[in-house]
Amino acid sequence: MPATALALYRRKKGLTQEQLSELSGVTSRTIQRIEKGAVVPHVQTLKILAACLDIEAEVLMDEPEGSAPATAAKPATLSPLFHVAALLGLGMPILNIILPFILWLFKRDADQAYDRQGRQVLNFHLTMSILFFPSIVLMVYFFPLGFPLTMLVYLFMVVMTLVNLFRAINLKKINYPLSWRFLKL
Repeated sequence: MPATALALYRRKKGLTQEQLSELSGVTSRTIQRIEKGAVVPHVQTLKILAACLDIEAEVLMDEPEGSAPATAAKPATLSPLFHVAALLGLGMPILNIILPFILWLFKRDADQAYDRQGRQVLNFHLTMSILFFPSIVLMVYFFPLGFPLTMLVYLFMVVMTLVNLFRAINLKKINYPLSWRFLKL
């Protein structure tokens, strides 16, 4: 774990080392030593700290050795943009796919997290768009069934994109259910 990963997430949560110590039951001296990289923490200690910070324990455990603080901060800076681009695109047909796709094309090689987030967003919106167009056709020919189905698909797209936007902002794992994997993760 890099020396600054725990500090990054602790600061993002707005906690001091002492406050995190009180919440977790881990001594503030241990937290200081973990943040400085002076000790290799136990897995259980990392799980406790991750739970207090409302993040996945794997985030603290799977960080590569010696990575720079900027690498740890990258997912928090651009990852939400994939979800924002999809939301902006929901106003016009196909833009919910085109905008995240363009962002993904430019940023997928910059960081593995960007590549993964972009693929998840694209897979979800491609799947929902495939469901959306037949529901519109059904709405034209049989309105009582087509209209509620169209609204349901659209509302599901908006809600899931918003939920995952806030999860990305809070450095949590995103999840788009009912997505066909057009782009392998």
